[in-house]
Amino acid sequence: MWLKSKYTVLALLAAPAAAVTQISDDEMNNFLNQGAVELATRYAPLWFFGEAVDQPPCYPTWAFGGSPTSSDIYDAAHKTPAAPQCEYPDVGCGCRKPGVATGNPGPAFPIYYTFKRCNETDVRVVYNLFYEKDGAEVLDLIDTGHDYDWERVIIIHSRNANNTWQPSRALLSAHSGYHNLAWGSIHSTLTTDQIAAGDARQPDGVKNNDHPKVYVSWSKHAHFDTVDTTWLDPLSQSLDNAFRSNDWWHFVEPKYYVPITIPSHKV
Repeated sequence: MWLKSKYTVLALLAAPAAAVTQISDDEMNNFLNQGAVELATRYAPLWFFGEAVDQPPCYPTWAFGGSPTSSDIYDAAHKTPAAPQCEYPDVGCGCRKPGVATGNPGPAFPIYYTFKRCNETDVRVVYNLFYEKDGAEVLDLIDTGHDYDWERVIIIHSRNANNTWQPSRALLSAHSGYHNLAWGSIHSTLTTDQIAAGDARQPDGVKNNDHPKVYVSWSKHAHFDTVDTTWLDPLSQSLDNAFRSNDWWHFVEPKYYVPITIPSHKV
């Protein structure tokens, strides 16, 4: 028994440690000068979505009539209509849904992104997702949601004394605030090679790689770095124990990154 434990420990010690990819100052400048899509995708989240009580969620979509094969048209006539509020737990009524069986990658959706060099040691990239609504009605008396929903993840890149950059924190929007996570504390991350191979649910629990796993809550679309499938009541969906799982997942391709300017949006 001692020998087995000994060799297990030695194997673990010999395994390569996860390490986020660093980039040079010149690379960072080039990324920013070229619109930052490559920077955004290099450290982009893998997004997860789940259903509860056999009810699928609303799924991210285009804000101005776009689709996987056509771009948004930015005028009032093409503004995506809001979806109606329906009786809980039908949180996905009237809006775009994943549309494929659980246990599969979800369809394409856009990321409306912004980026900013805040100072010489701080660059931020904002990943915005758009939904036609969030929430539902409860007993035809209380609306837990509203028309339209914008949610976001902000990744903060920091430069160190050696003039190299790497992501240092992730801010996950959740119920009018953010979960502020040090990069090394994010529960699960993947390498770029794993993303390219189509890995999603596994491996799990590996920290400090390039792509964080972000779980979108089923009803209100708050972001978390863990799964929680315990609470199904309406009140919990507006709290940090909101239901979220990994029934579908999607990694957004560079062609679906849409640069935007939101004057009041602080990054």
